[in-house]
Amino acid sequence: MMREIIMYGLGSMGQRIARLALERGYRVAGAIDLDPAKAGQPLSRVLGLPDGACDATVSADAAEVLVSAQHAVVLQATSSFLAQVAEPIERCLELGHDVISIAEEMTFPAAACQETAERLNRAASQNGARVLGTGVNPGFAMDMLVLALTVPCGRVDHIRVTRTNDLSDFGPTVLNGQGVGLSPDAFHSAVDDGRVVGHVGFDQSVALIARHLGWQIERVEETRAPIVSSVVRATDHLAIEPGDVAGCLHRMTAFAGGREVLHLEHPQQIRPDLEGQATSDRIVITGDQTVDMVIAPEIGGGAGTAAAAVNAIEYLACAAPGLVHLTDLPLNSPRVLTA
Repeated sequence: MMREIIMYGLGSMGQRIARLALERGYRVAGAIDLDPAKAGQPLSRVLGLPDGACDATVSADAAEVLVSAQHAVVLQATSSFLAQVAEPIERCLELGHDVISIAEEMTFPAAACQETAERLNRAASQNGARVLGTGVNPGFAMDMLVLALTVPCGRVDHIRVTRTNDLSDFGPTVLNGQGVGLSPDAFHSAVDDGRVVGHVGFDQSVALIARHLGWQIERVEETRAPIVSSVVRATDHLAIEPGDVAGCLHRMTAFAGGREVLHLEHPQQIRPDLEGQATSDRIVITGDQTVDMVIAPEIGGGAGTAAAAVNAIEYLACAAPGLVHLTDLPLNSPRVLTA
Protein backbone atom coordinates (compact mmCIF):
# COMPACT_ATOMS: atom_id res chain seq x y z
CA MET A 1 0.00 0.00 0.00
CA MET A 2 1.38 3.41 -0.97
CA ARG A 3 2.12 5.78 1.87
CA GLU A 4 0.33 9.08 2.35
CA ILE A 5 2.40 12.22 2.01
CA ILE A 6 2.20 15.71 3.46
CA MET A 7 3.62 18.63 1.54
CA TYR A 8 5.44 21.15 3.75
CA GLY A 9 6.20 24.21 1.63
CA LEU A 10 4.68 25.03 -1.75
CA GLY A 11 7.13 27.37 -3.37
CA SER A 12 8.38 26.57 -6.87
CA MET A 13 10.25 23.45 -5.71
CA GLY A 14 7.49 22.26 -3.39
CA GLN A 15 4.99 22.52 -6.23
CA ARG A 16 7.23 20.50 -8.54
CA ILE A 17 7.56 17.80 -5.89
CA ALA A 18 3.81 17.73 -5.27
CA ARG A 19 2.96 17.44 -8.97
CA LEU A 20 5.42 14.57 -9.44
CA ALA A 21 4.17 12.78 -6.31
CA LEU A 22 0.57 12.98 -7.57
CA GLU A 23 1.66 11.80 -11.00
CA ARG A 24 3.32 8.81 -9.36
CA GLY A 25 0.08 7.91 -7.56
CA TYR A 26 0.77 9.11 -4.02
CA ARG A 27 -2.12 10.52 -2.01
CA VAL A 28 -1.48 13.94 -0.51
CA ALA A 29 -3.04 13.87 2.96
CA GLY A 30 -2.22 17.50 3.73
CA ALA A 31 -0.39 20.58 2.48
CA ILE A 32 1.25 23.34 4.52
CA ASP A 33 2.27 26.81 3.35
CA LEU A 34 2.33 30.13 5.20
CA ASP A 35 1.64 32.24 2.10
CA PRO A 36 -1.82 33.86 2.60
CA ALA A 37 -2.39 33.64 -1.15
CA LYS A 38 -2.16 29.83 -0.97
CA ALA A 39 -3.63 29.04 2.43
CA GLY A 40 -7.25 27.95 2.13
CA GLN A 41 -6.91 27.15 -1.57
CA PRO A 42 -7.37 23.63 -3.00
CA LEU A 43 -3.93 22.15 -3.60
CA SER A 44 -4.93 21.24 -7.15
CA ARG A 45 -5.55 24.93 -7.89
CA VAL A 46 -2.19 25.99 -6.41
CA LEU A 47 -0.50 23.36 -8.57
CA GLY A 48 -2.35 24.40 -11.71
CA LEU A 49 -4.05 21.01 -12.01
CA PRO A 50 -7.68 20.28 -12.90
CA ASP A 51 -10.19 20.56 -10.07
CA GLY A 52 -10.45 17.27 -8.24
CA ALA A 53 -6.91 16.16 -9.08
CA CYS A 54 -6.20 16.34 -5.36
CA ASP A 55 -8.67 16.79 -2.49
CA ALA A 56 -6.19 18.40 -0.05
CA THR A 57 -6.57 22.04 0.96
CA VAL A 58 -3.52 24.15 1.68
CA SER A 59 -3.29 25.25 5.32
CA ALA A 60 -1.08 27.69 7.21
CA ASP A 61 -1.64 25.68 10.41
CA ALA A 62 1.19 23.14 10.38
CA ALA A 63 0.22 21.58 13.70
CA GLU A 64 -3.33 20.88 12.56
CA VAL A 65 -2.19 19.26 9.31
CA LEU A 66 0.48 17.14 10.97
CA VAL A 67 -1.87 15.64 13.56
CA SER A 68 -4.51 14.86 10.94
CA ALA A 69 -2.48 11.97 9.47
CA GLN A 70 -0.59 9.03 10.92
CA HIS A 71 2.83 7.78 9.83
CA ALA A 72 2.89 9.89 6.69
CA VAL A 73 5.94 11.02 4.74
CA VAL A 74 6.48 14.75 5.01
CA LEU A 75 8.15 16.27 1.95
CA GLN A 76 9.71 19.49 3.16
CA ALA A 77 10.68 22.26 0.74
CA THR A 78 10.97 25.47 2.71
CA SER A 79 14.58 26.60 3.18
CA SER A 80 18.19 25.67 2.45
CA PHE A 81 19.48 26.03 5.99
CA LEU A 82 19.44 23.62 8.91
CA ALA A 83 18.75 26.35 11.46
CA GLN A 84 15.49 27.19 9.68
CA VAL A 85 14.21 23.67 9.01
CA ALA A 86 15.32 21.73 12.11
CA GLU A 87 12.46 22.73 14.43
CA PRO A 88 9.65 21.93 11.95
CA ILE A 89 11.35 18.62 11.10
CA GLU A 90 11.59 17.74 14.78
CA ARG A 91 7.85 18.37 15.24
CA CYS A 92 7.11 16.03 12.35
CA LEU A 93 9.36 13.32 13.78
CA GLU A 94 7.78 13.59 17.22
CA LEU A 95 4.44 12.75 15.62
CA GLY A 96 5.92 9.66 13.98
CA HIS A 97 6.13 11.04 10.44
CA ASP A 98 9.09 10.28 8.20
CA VAL A 99 10.64 13.41 6.69
CA ILE A 100 12.37 13.94 3.36
CA SER A 101 13.84 17.43 3.16
CA ILE A 102 15.41 19.17 0.17
CA ALA A 103 17.16 21.67 2.46
CA GLU A 104 20.75 21.53 1.21
CA GLU A 105 22.22 21.41 4.70
CA MET A 106 20.04 18.41 5.58
CA THR A 107 22.02 16.10 3.26
CA PHE A 108 24.65 16.02 6.03
CA PRO A 109 23.33 18.15 8.90
CA ALA A 110 26.29 17.50 11.20
CA ALA A 111 28.42 19.54 8.79
CA ALA A 112 26.25 22.53 9.69
CA CYS A 113 25.66 21.75 13.39
CA GLN A 114 26.59 18.51 15.15
CA GLU A 115 24.28 19.20 18.10
CA THR A 116 21.24 19.74 15.88
CA ALA A 117 22.00 16.61 13.86
CA GLU A 118 22.16 14.57 17.06
CA ARG A 119 18.86 16.07 18.26
CA LEU A 120 17.11 15.13 15.02
CA ASN A 121 18.56 11.63 15.19
CA ARG A 122 17.20 11.22 18.74
CA ALA A 123 13.77 12.54 17.82
CA ALA A 124 13.53 10.19 14.88
CA SER A 125 14.87 7.15 16.70
CA GLN A 126 12.61 7.62 19.74
CA ASN A 127 9.49 7.92 17.59
CA GLY A 128 10.20 5.18 15.05
CA ALA A 129 10.65 7.74 12.27
CA ARG A 130 13.31 8.52 9.69
CA VAL A 131 14.68 11.77 8.33
CA LEU A 132 16.66 12.19 5.11
CA GLY A 133 18.05 15.14 3.16
CA THR A 134 18.30 14.78 -0.60
CA GLY A 135 18.44 16.70 -3.85
CA VAL A 136 20.50 17.05 -7.01
CA ASN A 137 23.21 19.19 -5.45
CA PRO A 138 24.07 18.37 -2.77
CA GLY A 139 22.75 14.83 -2.92
CA PHE A 140 23.86 13.65 -6.34
CA ALA A 141 25.81 15.68 -8.91
CA MET A 142 28.79 16.62 -6.73
CA ASP A 143 28.80 13.76 -4.22
CA MET A 144 26.74 10.59 -4.76
CA LEU A 145 27.54 10.45 -8.48
CA VAL A 146 31.19 11.02 -7.56
CA LEU A 147 31.11 8.11 -5.15
CA ALA A 148 29.51 5.84 -7.75
CA LEU A 149 32.47 6.55 -10.03
CA THR A 150 34.96 5.47 -7.36
CA VAL A 151 33.67 1.87 -7.43
CA PRO A 152 36.19 0.69 -10.10
CA CYS A 153 39.09 2.46 -8.38
CA GLY A 154 41.62 0.60 -6.26
CA ARG A 155 42.90 3.88 -4.84
CA VAL A 156 41.56 7.43 -4.91
CA ASP A 157 44.14 10.19 -4.57
CA HIS A 158 42.21 13.25 -5.73
CA ILE A 159 38.74 14.24 -6.91
CA ARG A 160 37.84 17.33 -8.91
CA VAL A 161 34.20 18.20 -9.60
CA THR A 162 32.96 21.10 -11.71
CA ARG A 163 29.25 21.80 -12.12
CA THR A 164 28.48 24.56 -14.61
CA ASN A 165 24.79 25.30 -14.52
CA ASP A 166 22.04 27.68 -15.57
CA LEU A 167 20.05 29.37 -12.80
CA SER A 168 17.30 30.61 -15.11
CA ASP A 169 14.84 28.01 -13.84
CA PHE A 170 15.06 29.22 -10.25
CA GLY A 171 13.14 31.91 -8.37
CA PRO A 172 14.17 35.07 -6.51
CA THR A 173 15.39 33.29 -3.35
CA VAL A 174 18.07 31.33 -5.21
CA LEU A 175 18.97 34.21 -7.53
CA ASN A 176 19.41 36.62 -4.63
CA GLY A 177 21.64 34.13 -2.85
CA GLN A 178 23.90 34.07 -5.93
CA GLY A 179 24.05 37.86 -6.18
CA VAL A 180 22.35 37.97 -9.58
CA GLY A 181 21.66 41.58 -10.61
CA LEU A 182 24.14 43.20 -8.24
CA SER A 183 27.15 45.28 -9.24
CA PRO A 184 30.53 43.59 -8.66
CA ASP A 185 31.23 45.89 -5.69
CA ALA A 186 27.82 45.17 -4.18
CA PHE A 187 28.43 41.45 -4.73
CA HIS A 188 31.61 41.51 -2.63
CA SER A 189 29.85 43.47 0.12
CA ALA A 190 26.97 41.00 0.08
CA VAL A 191 29.41 38.08 0.41
CA ASP A 192 30.98 39.77 3.41
CA ASP A 193 27.66 40.32 5.20
CA GLY A 194 26.21 36.92 4.30
CA ARG A 195 23.53 37.99 1.83
CA VAL A 196 25.30 36.22 -1.04
CA VAL A 197 26.06 32.65 -0.06
CA GLY A 198 26.81 31.07 -3.42
CA HIS A 199 26.15 27.35 -3.48
CA VAL A 200 24.70 26.00 -0.24
CA GLY A 201 25.90 22.45 0.26
CA PHE A 202 29.64 22.25 -0.37
CA ASP A 203 30.24 21.36 3.28
CA GLN A 204 27.67 18.57 2.98
CA SER A 205 29.17 17.18 -0.23
CA VAL A 206 32.64 17.17 1.33
CA ALA A 207 31.27 15.39 4.40
CA LEU A 208 29.38 12.75 2.38
CA ILE A 209 32.42 11.97 0.23
CA ALA A 210 34.85 11.96 3.15
CA ARG A 211 32.61 9.76 5.30
CA HIS A 212 32.23 7.19 2.53
CA LEU A 213 35.92 7.11 1.56
CA GLY A 214 37.21 7.24 5.12
CA TRP A 215 39.01 10.55 4.68
CA GLN A 216 39.75 12.73 7.70
CA ILE A 217 39.39 16.29 6.41
CA GLU A 218 41.83 18.63 8.15
CA ARG A 219 40.79 21.94 6.62
CA VAL A 220 38.93 23.52 3.71
CA GLU A 221 39.52 26.65 1.67
CA GLU A 222 36.57 28.51 0.14
CA THR A 223 36.18 31.41 -2.31
CA ARG A 224 33.26 33.19 -4.02
CA ALA A 225 33.70 35.47 -7.05
CA PRO A 226 31.18 37.33 -9.24
CA ILE A 227 30.46 36.21 -12.79
CA VAL A 228 30.02 39.54 -14.59
CA SER A 229 27.88 39.66 -17.72
CA SER A 230 28.93 41.44 -20.88
CA VAL A 231 25.45 41.14 -22.45
CA VAL A 232 21.83 41.70 -21.48
CA ARG A 233 20.36 38.59 -19.86
CA ALA A 234 16.81 37.92 -18.66
CA THR A 235 14.72 35.24 -16.98
CA ASP A 236 11.07 35.12 -15.93
CA HIS A 237 12.11 36.76 -12.65
CA LEU A 238 14.60 39.50 -13.57
CA ALA A 239 16.77 41.11 -16.23
CA ILE A 240 20.37 42.32 -15.96
CA GLU A 241 22.51 44.72 -17.99
CA PRO A 242 26.12 44.41 -19.12
CA GLY A 243 28.38 44.94 -16.10
CA ASP A 244 25.88 43.37 -13.69
CA VAL A 245 26.52 40.11 -11.87
CA ALA A 246 25.02 37.08 -13.64
CA GLY A 247 25.98 34.59 -10.94
CA CYS A 248 28.60 33.28 -8.58
CA LEU A 249 31.75 31.20 -9.08
CA HIS A 250 32.03 29.25 -5.82
CA ARG A 251 34.99 27.00 -5.01
CA MET A 252 35.87 24.75 -2.08
CA THR A 253 39.07 22.75 -1.65
CA ALA A 254 39.50 20.10 1.06
CA PHE A 255 42.75 18.77 2.50
CA ALA A 256 43.57 15.47 4.21
CA GLY A 257 46.90 13.93 5.11
CA GLY A 258 48.59 17.25 4.49
CA ARG A 259 47.53 17.51 0.82
CA GLU A 260 44.62 18.51 -1.39
CA VAL A 261 42.22 15.60 -1.92
CA LEU A 262 39.04 17.26 -3.18
CA HIS A 263 38.24 20.35 -5.24
CA LEU A 264 34.65 21.42 -5.88
CA GLU A 265 33.91 24.23 -8.32
CA HIS A 266 30.44 25.55 -9.09
CA PRO A 267 29.92 28.45 -11.52
CA GLN A 268 26.21 29.28 -11.36
CA GLN A 269 24.63 31.98 -13.52
CA ILE A 270 21.54 32.90 -15.50
CA ARG A 271 21.57 32.30 -19.27
CA PRO A 272 25.22 31.26 -19.69
CA ASP A 273 24.34 30.33 -23.28
CA LEU A 274 24.15 34.03 -24.18
CA GLU A 275 27.94 34.20 -23.76
CA GLY A 276 28.69 30.87 -25.36
CA GLN A 277 29.02 28.94 -22.09
CA ALA A 278 27.60 25.42 -22.21
CA THR A 279 26.36 23.75 -19.04
CA SER A 280 27.85 20.47 -17.85
CA ASP A 281 28.84 18.26 -14.94
CA ARG A 282 32.45 17.05 -14.93
CA ILE A 283 34.07 14.66 -12.48
CA VAL A 284 37.77 13.77 -12.61
CA ILE A 285 39.05 11.08 -10.23
CA THR A 286 42.76 10.28 -10.09
CA GLY A 287 44.39 7.37 -8.30
CA ASP A 288 45.49 3.98 -9.56
CA GLN A 289 43.56 4.95 -12.69
CA THR A 290 41.89 8.09 -14.01
CA VAL A 291 38.14 8.47 -14.42
CA ASP A 292 37.08 11.56 -16.38
CA MET A 293 33.34 11.87 -16.90
CA VAL A 294 31.45 14.75 -18.52
CA ILE A 295 27.66 15.07 -18.70
CA ALA A 296 26.45 17.82 -21.01
CA PRO A 297 24.17 19.62 -20.63
CA GLU A 298 24.03 19.74 -16.85
CA ILE A 299 21.85 17.41 -14.79
CA GLY A 300 18.66 19.45 -14.34
CA GLY A 301 18.53 20.86 -10.84
CA GLY A 302 14.84 21.65 -10.46
CA ALA A 303 13.31 18.53 -11.98
CA GLY A 304 16.14 16.43 -10.57
CA THR A 305 15.62 17.58 -7.01
CA ALA A 306 11.89 16.89 -7.23
CA ALA A 307 12.62 13.40 -8.54
CA ALA A 308 15.24 12.75 -5.85
CA ALA A 309 12.70 13.61 -3.14
CA VAL A 310 9.85 11.53 -4.55
CA ASN A 311 12.08 8.57 -5.45
CA ALA A 312 13.39 8.45 -1.87
CA ILE A 313 9.95 7.71 -0.38
CA GLU A 314 10.03 3.97 -1.03
CA TYR A 315 13.69 3.54 -0.09
CA LEU A 316 13.48 5.50 3.16
CA ALA A 317 10.75 3.17 4.43
CA CYS A 318 13.31 0.34 4.46
CA ALA A 319 15.85 2.22 6.61
CA ALA A 320 16.18 1.94 10.37
CA PRO A 321 14.63 4.81 12.38
CA GLY A 322 16.90 7.79 12.90
CA LEU A 323 18.87 10.27 10.82
CA VAL A 324 19.57 8.66 7.44
CA HIS A 325 22.25 9.74 4.97
CA LEU A 326 22.11 9.04 1.26
CA THR A 327 25.18 6.84 1.60
CA ASP A 328 23.12 4.61 3.93
CA LEU A 329 20.59 3.79 1.18
CA PRO A 330 20.67 2.08 -2.20
CA LEU A 331 20.62 4.41 -5.18
CA ASN A 332 17.22 6.14 -5.12
CA SER A 333 16.17 5.33 -8.66
CA PRO A 334 12.48 5.59 -9.67
CA ARG A 335 10.51 2.44 -9.09
CA VAL A 336 7.35 1.26 -10.83
CA LEU A 337 4.89 1.21 -7.98
CA THR A 338 1.63 -0.65 -7.51
CA ALA A 339 -1.13 0.70 -5.30
